[in-house]
Amino acid sequence: MDKNFFFAFFLSTLVILGYYWMYPPAPPAPEDNNAIEQTTEENKDSSTTQDNTGAAIKLPEPLAPMTLSATRKKVEVNTSVFKAEIDSQDGILRNLSLKDFKYALEQHKSLKDIVVDFFTGDKTEIVDVDLNRLVNMTGDLSVKNKIWNITTDLDPKTVNYHVSTEKLDIINQEGTLTLQAQLENGLEITKKLTFYPDSYEFDFDLIIINRSDGNQRIYPRLNFGAANEIIEFQPRPVPKKAFTFTDDEFEIFDDEEDYENVLNAKNNTFAGIMDTYFLTAVKMADPKQTFDGEVSPLDSMIKDQKVIIPKLEFVEPKVDLLPNQTYEKHFRVYMGPKHFDLIEAFHLEMPKTMDIWLDALAQPLLITLRWFQSFVVNWGVAIILLTIVVRLAMLPLAYKGIMSMAKMSDLNPQMKAIREKYKDKKERMNKEIMELYKRNKVNPVGGCLPMVLQIPIFIALYQALLPAIELRHSPFIFWLTDLSAPDYTLILPLLMGISMFLQQSLTPTPTMDPTQAKMMKWMPVMFIFFFLDMPAGLVLYWVVSNIISIFQQMLFNKIKNKKGIGNVAAAATANEALAKQKTKKKKK
Repeated sequence: MDKNFFFAFFLSTLVILGYYWMYPPAPPAPEDNNAIEQTTEENKDSSTTQDNTGAAIKLPEPLAPMTLSATRKKVEVNTSVFKAEIDSQDGILRNLSLKDFKYALEQHKSLKDIVVDFFTGDKTEIVDVDLNRLVNMTGDLSVKNKIWNITTDLDPKTVNYHVSTEKLDIINQEGTLTLQAQLENGLEITKKLTFYPDSYEFDFDLIIINRSDGNQRIYPRLNFGAANEIIEFQPRPVPKKAFTFTDDEFEIFDDEEDYENVLNAKNNTFAGIMDTYFLTAVKMADPKQTFDGEVSPLDSMIKDQKVIIPKLEFVEPKVDLLPNQTYEKHFRVYMGPKHFDLIEAFHLEMPKTMDIWLDALAQPLLITLRWFQSFVVNWGVAIILLTIVVRLAMLPLAYKGIMSMAKMSDLNPQMKAIREKYKDKKERMNKEIMELYKRNKVNPVGGCLPMVLQIPIFIALYQALLPAIELRHSPFIFWLTDLSAPDYTLILPLLMGISMFLQQSLTPTPTMDPTQAKMMKWMPVMFIFFFLDMPAGLVLYWVVSNIISIFQQMLFNKIKNKKGIGNVAAAATANEALAKQKTKKKKK
């Protein structure tokens, strides 16, 4: 859901609550692989220039030639968590499918308004991550950047790499795929991809050796990619977002204004592209190293709407290689779900990609939710249990709030008299009302406090549930087959509105003017529309919370009756008797 819309919802709620307080108060309705970054003594005396962290060193022996022919091959890599296809033409990771995550639920495939994530378990050629067209060189061959499914002005020449194997199965130990090519100008390019069992991480190594008799200049670039698909399970198209972590500052590029110009991201610890549930992230294998990059926009039309898609590249200035010198770079890549534990293992700062504002409150809620799910399995039941725990924690405050509202309700006759008496003197009227509150030990804010405290909890829960990969395609009961998607049957939003109306009818209200009465009357309807596009898991929380509030209110009403609080008629009679008694004392 759009943040602006989300904030508008809560600002509207706060304005309504504030209005009640003023005129008058009302009820609450992420292996350390070191890159070779040194120059030999022989090369130190040479005229080689080195402009960045890419190193130039001399190899004692040429690499052994590959035995396979350089015809085009498509290498299949299988691990327990993903299936990848590497194309020997240009040495590209052509696509990657996550085995534990489906493209879409079966019953949703025919719905035009349902959009999907770019990772999939049953659809091919979704991810075309370009871990090259990797080098941009002068001379006989100029290889420029290629991005996912979007054509640029590529040089028509291509490079077919020798491959070490045509199929790689990663079961109990790591495995490495080596791609090697000898260019016409004497440059030898080697790419190594090392995969690990049960891991969404893999290593990518680039080695360029000058096998010619003369100097060679290269301009290394690594394209981390972009995509031309909508990648969020929402009825509105939402683009991918680029992110960088530079000099201890995390930044997400998610607005069109962020892409007005090519942005130079210097000294990146890690960077990548993400959507709501999945991400691609890259860092140097050596944690002490950083890299420079560029973030730039690509326009795409999706569903007749303009969508800004980010492109992220590793860039490095020119590197001059003497004969038999080498240039090496070693990267670590993560391609998988935005699961907190997995991305934190990749880098401690990676959980920031979940974009949780109230992290201190949202993380405990998410941890508690996962703990419940480990016992009950069903995420919907876990949400219900979490709701019960939250409401129990707020029970003392709710009790105080209800009692405060009941006492205010008893004061309605006197408040009405004060308003009538000082209707032309607003300051005097407010002063007298506050004196009335003080004499009767009533806190005018107490009745609204439970409602106000629920707002940050609701925001935190929204931020915890929205990027929670565990809820994606997780069913609850009957019609609720995906707790991460809106309830398109509208059953939950309607239940939310009805339960909110019932809650209102049981809650004592102080005397209010017609404007306030109309606002209170239509608030359940407003909330139904606010919740239409929200994840079903979040609406489920609110419905259960309302139901708990209804039973809670019924219990509190019994307590009030026993204590004689909240009976306006009785209070009015008592107040009249007290007034008469004071009058008699004055006459005496």
